[in-house]
Amino acid sequence: MSIPDHREYRALGYLIDGTPFFVRALREWDRDAVLELFERSSQRSRYFRYFETKRTLSDAELDYYTRLDFFRHVALAAEAPDEEGIIAVGRYIEVQPPVEPRRAEVAFLVRDDFQGRGVATQLLKHLIRIARDNGIQQFEAEMLPSNTKMVEVFDHSGYELKRSREPDSLRVVFPIHDERIPF
Repeated sequence: MSIPDHREYRALGYLIDGTPFFVRALREWDRDAVLELFERSSQRSRYFRYFETKRTLSDAELDYYTRLDFFRHVALAAEAPDEEGIIAVGRYIEVQPPVEPRRAEVAFLVRDDFQGRGVATQLLKHLIRIARDNGIQQFEAEMLPSNTKMVEVFDHSGYELKRSREPDSLRVVFPIHDERIPF
């Protein structure tokens, strides 16, 4: 069995109200779209994502976020009908040095006007599908406890979460190998 080329990943996602949106692999030529998503995000959303007050993304950060191997570092973009640009990005990055079982950190940036509408939940499901193909066995995420929308994404994922409280954050770790969890 051959592993699909996830650099060509394409799928449909659905908002909570049933509105479809397009999910696709983020590519190197999406640099401007990633920067635009960042710039259209509120300071609060940026703080929730980066744990700091971040005013811009450097060229090095844009390179890192868009030059992906689609094995250890995968990112998916969400695009909605009748919307300009990307409405969200979800990504996973394998923990280095590799640990057993293989684990990746997952993170999202969702445009403010699409938060709470199911985009991150759908991106998580697609990232899990790719991660399974790539032999990743667990996801982890670190978030601020006040980021209730992201906490809800993981709480409602259907996976058994192991939680730990860091000094200023909440960390969840969960196995993604359970094929019974529906997509």
